[in-house]
Amino acid sequence: MRDYQHARDLLELAEGFTQQERDRLAWAITAAERGLTPFLEGALPHIFKADPGHFAEDTAEARELIQTTVTQANYAGIREKGDLVYARIVGTGAQIWVYVRDGAIRNGGCNLVPRSVEQLLR
Repeated sequence: MRDYQHARDLLELAEGFTQQERDRLAWAITAAERGLTPFLEGALPHIFKADPGHFAEDTAEARELIQTTVTQANYAGIREKGDLVYARIVGTGAQIWVYVRDGAIRNGGCNLVPRSVEQLLR
């Protein structure tokens, strides 16, 4: 007989989670399994806010767009502050941009009007 105590412990921990928290946890596990660059937790309120150039809501889709932008093909350069900059244009014509430092996503968003690489590197 298999021991499912570990699974029961995890379910108990997740019992008080909201659906949004469960979705975020599920996405974090999936992203880790896929080897995607993680978010710096303290940066999430800055990344996901209703300001131009950012995502208004923290959703799995927005996280997917940001995290899958961090690839060698989308590498744009290094900012003076040391952030690695990644950017790509998606099918809608919007630009997804990401700043990574010390192996974590520190900032990112969506520009409806794409910015130049020079602007992103400032």
